[in-house]
Amino acid sequence: MPQHIPDEQGASRVVVLEGSPLGTPVATAFATIEDAEAHVLARVRANTLVNLRERMEHAISERIVSEDGVAAVSEVIGGKLAFLRALTTAYAPRVTIVPRHHDDDDDDRR
Repeated sequence: MPQHIPDEQGASRVVVLEGSPLGTPVATAFATIEDAEAHVLARVRANTLVNLRERMEHAISERIVSEDGVAAVSEVIGGKLAFLRALTTAYAPRVTIVPRHHDDDDDDRR
């Protein structure tokens, strides 16, 4: 039976980083992508350029992001994480979503 590592109790599965490469990023941790969704949408809305707001709101309401007219990322097909990542890439490049994966080899790497 694998032992539970005490410092991993309540470990965050999703971390949202916001900032510039020259500044100190702000990290906000969430247990699931569903918990992070409202925060990410708020940060995308706050960071989107004025001339792109209508397009961004349409992408959020339709749950699909397509910036070049060819490649598109849909929440229905790609999942919520892929959709939110595409949304931040298209409209708020200062916001990054980092999923944390834990596997059986985590103990060996520590």
